[in-house]
Amino acid sequence: MKFIKYIVLLFLFQGSLNSFAQTIPTPYVWGGSYGFIDSETGKVLINPIYEKVYPFSENRALVYRMGKGYFIDQTGTIKIILKYDSVYSFTEGLAAVKFVDTWGYIDKLGTVKIPTKFEEAYPFSEGVAVIKKDGKYGYIDKTGKIVIAPQFEFALEFSDGIAVIRKDGRYGFINTTGKIIIPASYDQAANFSNGAAVVSKDKKYGIIDKTGKIILPIDQDWVSVFNGGLVRVHKDATWGFANTSGVMLIPATFDWVSDFSNGYAKVKKNNLYGYIDKMGSVVVPIQYQWLEDRNISGTIMAVKAGYWGCINTQNDVVTSFTYKVLRPYSEGFAVVTKADKYGYLNNKGELSIPFQYEYAYDVVNGMAEVVLNEKTRFIDKAGICIKYCD
Repeated sequence: MKFIKYIVLLFLFQGSLNSFAQTIPTPYVWGGSYGFIDSETGKVLINPIYEKVYPFSENRALVYRMGKGYFIDQTGTIKIILKYDSVYSFTEGLAAVKFVDTWGYIDKLGTVKIPTKFEEAYPFSEGVAVIKKDGKYGYIDKTGKIVIAPQFEFALEFSDGIAVIRKDGRYGFINTTGKIIIPASYDQAANFSNGAAVVSKDKKYGIIDKTGKIILPIDQDWVSVFNGGLVRVHKDATWGFANTSGVMLIPATFDWVSDFSNGYAKVKKNNLYGYIDKMGSVVVPIQYQWLEDRNISGTIMAVKAGYWGCINTQNDVVTSFTYKVLRPYSEGFAVVTKADKYGYLNNKGELSIPFQYEYAYDVVNGMAEVVLNEKTRFIDKAGICIKYCD
């Protein structure tokens, strides 16, 4: 069973963080190794010494070094040395762990709180967790007691007091007692968010409320999961946004739309890009060949007439459209060319590595391959040669 919610996509971060989140170290990569930085200032908080890291959850981050797994705190101090074959991040004070062929749970000190006795086990949500026993899925509480008997072919975590389950090949919803409150009649179903859930039937999508009432007709070509109280809706080659009441708050008039982030969504129309706000008002004119995501400083890298420039959300030009596009951004840097020489822009639109190379490639795992004086070298994000420098 795949819980997409728990598949951690590293480095997919929101463009703006609230004051609390700014203190949480954020994963980054440097020279092929992973560490953590302050995403607001860029200051390194935990040195890049790990082969793999996952984001912090409840003051613990799962990291791997030299093939061994650990949980560290926000200072980088090892709190738990893992002896398990697989592990999830902490939620509600517990982490699911696998030893040989069975799963259980440990606390933040590494103490086993629920013995490894389940075929599968998943993170806690709303006081309970999905487990698999005897080939069926059910739910346990934090003592390990089964509170909803394993009886389903599939189950998701609780959200809004309701959980998705699968029975007889179809998806429906149960309450916290395990009672089916919305019949298993859908091909697909997502968790409830603020009283609404996306469902699918006969390859079409729509939205229902907690009573099972259809509030957005199940005749859309595709509907995303909720993000900030809105879903992206695709129908007849056009895109718009619906709210948790099923109302098309922003009519489907665009060729493509992104999710909202920090109050703005990227939109495409007639092969040009712009930004709208949550009222559907255009805040950055739909006139650019490409727009990067808005960064923390509030600036947006843009392409116009084949040249990179930098604008803000008021459409003021921050950096003039000067640099010829070679390739889009990778790890915060874009390869640009001028007068047959290559260099790199950072995501503020600044030329951070000068035009000096005969050729340059994307930044990958914190370094980039370049050609200087007809010789291949590797540089870091500061432009310093780190390999084949002689």
